[in-house]
Amino acid sequence: MPEVSLQLFFSYSHKDEALRDELANHLSTLARQGVISSWHDRKILPGEEWDHQINDNLNTADIILLLVSSDFIGSNYCWEIEVTTAIERHNTGKARVIPVILRRVDWSDTPFAKLQFLPKNAEAVTSWTNRDEAFTNVAQGIRAAAQQLKEERQQKLTLARKETAIAEYRQLVEEFAADGEISFVESEILKDLQEQLGLTDEEARTVRDKALEPYGKYKENLDKYKQIFTKLVDEQGYPLREKAKADLKKLQQYLKLKDEDVALIDNEAEVQKQEAEILQQQQEANRLQQQQEQSEVERRQQQEAQRLKLQREQAEAERLGQEQQSTPNDLSSEKGVDYTRLRDLLKAGKWKEADGETLAVMLKASGREQEGWLDFKSIENFPCTDLRIIDQLWVGYSNGRFGFSVQKRIWESVGKDRDEFGDRVGWGKWRTVIVDKWFGLKQKTEKQIEWLKYSDFTFDRSAPKGHFPGASIYEIRITVWGSQVTEELRLEISSLALRLINCNV
Repeated sequence: MPEVSLQLFFSYSHKDEALRDELANHLSTLARQGVISSWHDRKILPGEEWDHQINDNLNTADIILLLVSSDFIGSNYCWEIEVTTAIERHNTGKARVIPVILRRVDWSDTPFAKLQFLPKNAEAVTSWTNRDEAFTNVAQGIRAAAQQLKEERQQKLTLARKETAIAEYRQLVEEFAADGEISFVESEILKDLQEQLGLTDEEARTVRDKALEPYGKYKENLDKYKQIFTKLVDEQGYPLREKAKADLKKLQQYLKLKDEDVALIDNEAEVQKQEAEILQQQQEANRLQQQQEQSEVERRQQQEAQRLKLQREQAEAERLGQEQQSTPNDLSSEKGVDYTRLRDLLKAGKWKEADGETLAVMLKASGREQEGWLDFKSIENFPCTDLRIIDQLWVGYSNGRFGFSVQKRIWESVGKDRDEFGDRVGWGKWRTVIVDKWFGLKQKTEKQIEWLKYSDFTFDRSAPKGHFPGASIYEIRITVWGSQVTEELRLEISSLALRLINCNV
């Protein structure tokens, strides 16, 4: 069976992508040899959720490379998500974290400052006279770490297999030794199992001796108890008197006998009585079974109804709990704006009215009620407290489907492409059109985005993720010039995304 490659995860800033590619080239030999298989966010396929893909690969990686630079340290996502998860997995032994200094930066007070850095002496790659030498040193360090990690895991695996083998052998030994001895046939079976499990004679002997040790003296005590019990039954008959039972209980405790072993001895004198009781119990069980069968359908229906009721109650409790956790309690505005109506509309699921109210409160908070729309400047200076309240209300009452922060993540995931963003959040649809060129002498087809009218938005929970809020950042203004009608699209998501970052939303 081929050896499984170690999964290597690149945590880096996109501004260091060129340096990451150079490092990946230096690791190509390790990849071809099957030592590692690397992953970074550029391997996310179109249509896949980037945040989900990053988390999955980060949480399954064996080696996590932190490509350290000023941009890496300055990235909120790298710092708060990837570095935090990486250090946690390193501390629990689930992964090996290796910081690689790409460009000089002060890393002395970072969570990974105590780890072993690459290249040697923690000298940044870009500070080396020959960059190939720096990356070669990094690749050699990663190879050594990968080999050490494989050896450690192999040792743990070997030890675990040995412990499992001994446990399996011990279980069968204890089963055979339950009567105080191991027969010839049982010994042959154990010998065959020992060979299958690869146990040495010393290991097998130790397990067997320990399993049989208590049975020798125990069997003698059990025989002594049986002799005294039999003598009392011969003298008094069965069942025994209360005084005899009390004396036998004291004898059992003195000899340290198990209740089940004593019960077996007592049962031998009660066989006939037990058979009669068993027959009576069987008849009673048959009667009860007939009664149960008569009401089985009704009982199952009641159980199913109760299960569904509990399920609905639990779902409702979880929903209310999520709303209480996700929605803000403090609606205090920096600009004195009242957000109670927006909260009530969202809570009632009135998405269209809530979207209109969102535009209204944002205009009021930015002082643009007279203009009736938000421009770049008003968005860039929008109060952080108010922006956070609006976003938390949308995210909380939509269970994470809608909100400015949701739109920001989608905007970044599509590379800040306006048309791709519009398609993802359901504000537009792709279509193929024929484009005339050179007065119709040459034609070609191209893909264009067809933007929806705001009235055609989907105003319910089935809307695509990030569909709302829309009225405050999406608008098509129709302009009439003579007899010509033109449409101008205003999509302020770029300015809003930057403001969200600055406000840490």
